[in-house]
Amino acid sequence: MGLLNPQNFVYGLSLALLVLIYLRSRSRPTIEVSSLMLFDEVPAPVASVRHVRIEPLFWLEMATLTALTLAIAGLYVMRPRTPGHGRIHALVFDLGAGMSAREGSGTRLDQARRDAMEIINQAPAGDEFSVIAYALEAQSRHPQTANLADLRKALDDLAPMAVPARTAALRAALIRARGASEIELFADRPPAAAILADAASTARVNFHLAGSGDSNLAIVSLDPGIPGSTRGRAVIRNFSARPYPCELAIDLGNREEFHQTLMLAPREQVVVPFGPLKTGGVLHARILTPDAIDADNDRYAYAPSDDAARVLVLSPDAAVRDDIARVLLAVNANFQIETADPVKYPGGASASGANAKPLELAVMHDCYVPAAGAASTLLIYPPQLGKNLRYAAGIGISVNGTIASADIRSDAMGEARGIDSLALGATRIVAIPEWMDLIATATGPAHSSIPLAAIGRGAGGPVGVLAFDIPDHLLLAPDHLDALVLTVDLIKQLTAPRDILIVPTGADVSLPASGAARVTQPDASVRTVTADKWGRVRIRPLQAGRYAVESEGETTQVFANYYDATESDLGAKSQAEANAPAENAATASNAQSGGEVQPLVFILVALALLALTIESAILIGHAGRWGMRHV
Repeated sequence: MGLLNPQNFVYGLSLALLVLIYLRSRSRPTIEVSSLMLFDEVPAPVASVRHVRIEPLFWLEMATLTALTLAIAGLYVMRPRTPGHGRIHALVFDLGAGMSAREGSGTRLDQARRDAMEIINQAPAGDEFSVIAYALEAQSRHPQTANLADLRKALDDLAPMAVPARTAALRAALIRARGASEIELFADRPPAAAILADAASTARVNFHLAGSGDSNLAIVSLDPGIPGSTRGRAVIRNFSARPYPCELAIDLGNREEFHQTLMLAPREQVVVPFGPLKTGGVLHARILTPDAIDADNDRYAYAPSDDAARVLVLSPDAAVRDDIARVLLAVNANFQIETADPVKYPGGASASGANAKPLELAVMHDCYVPAAGAASTLLIYPPQLGKNLRYAAGIGISVNGTIASADIRSDAMGEARGIDSLALGATRIVAIPEWMDLIATATGPAHSSIPLAAIGRGAGGPVGVLAFDIPDHLLLAPDHLDALVLTVDLIKQLTAPRDILIVPTGADVSLPASGAARVTQPDASVRTVTADKWGRVRIRPLQAGRYAVESEGETTQVFANYYDATESDLGAKSQAEANAPAENAATASNAQSGGEVQPLVFILVALALLALTIESAILIGHAGRWGMRHV
């Protein structure tokens, strides 16, 4: 037998309290007499009680408290399994990118499927199974059933995703598995002991390790450089514990720019220079050498065109105008930048003349000039204009006040962009409309969540918002690097081609569309997505590669990149975890041939009720013989 939760033995202190109550009540007995005249007034002798006469009521109360304490602590016994007992099993699968790793004739997920089918086939008749999967989040793939055909189909439908498996998703999957008598967890790396301990408080957890190899290469990053000016760089990493060859090819459109075979030392990371590129476009780097995971062997980047796009910078602060211009040139050296005070800006075609090219981007700091007429707009520290800003040019943004300071909050979206805690100065409290996607939030005095950065496509074109002020060269200060990262990120997104988007896998992507859009995924499967009231469709790329979104004759290409240092590193296991396959095989075998848990809660509660019933009967008998005051 055993105890599922030994901490609940704290309720056993009630037994000690009961003993103290009895000792207290018996140490100084009270005798009733008719008069005290016959007794002399002398000091009462101090006597110690040597023997305490304990009545049967004490033992009945002791038995009641003991039974209830053991019931709360979860006393159970292990008994041989009964065929046809109808136990419930939960099959929980990791669908992170690591489960797509090839080993032998299949993948790690294929091995997990085989292990699961073996457990199903060996289970007694009447046992039921549910199928649960997790990666970015937990999903119930099939409710509990004893139908083998349905279970086999549910397992065959499982497919790994090009995303890392989150710890929070694993916890959520184990919560969904509650109610099962046994949980079979299939993953390519052992989870934290605390997670298994939490799940084991309600069910038996059997962990099955899938795979043990480490032969994987990955493209960590791809920088196209500046066409015609600076060289590009690709960063390649060898996660294997042995030297590994890497055949790398880099294409720009349909033209090959680089092709070479490298030899990487064990666990080595190398920077591969190439170029400079002659023109802009979509750059595609590929690892052609066969390895474990395909998802991190491809990476896309966009090389900016050498066209001289016009950008307008408006700010009442001349120093801020200069800082923004420097940042814009760092993003694209071919930008033709005009700066002006918004009060003196003439509007329309600007001072460059009526025949000048249209504005590609208008950056407005602490001002709003609807007459700028740019293809896209970036509002930095937008002014408090009330309804004028809310309704002008279809921009549904309003400013509801200003706070003196704010801190960038390190949330899930912030971590994905490398944002850490950062103290900012004056920040606007901006109301973000539904058609915009929130990138970062901040905290401030009396505010737990303030929109800090957002981007979306409004009626007048793409719009980005940065709510914080940038005085005193804040964007160029080394200790405010995260503010610069946010600014550069928004500028790149606002000036990128409208029909090309490069995103990380697992990100929520919104695209303009009319009615319904046809989405072609990297595996050539097609699905239809309906646009919302703002005229946009949302997709979440879970595979690495090219997505084509077609709507009303227009096609937008979405390129999804995958890389995660933890998930791609298939050999990152401790020595104790390296011995896990044999231990887990034994655990799975014992789970099939050993006993099962039989809680004793109901028996213990019944014993407690029986003791209380006997005690009540004795007290009623005492009341009948001696009167109620003696009970």
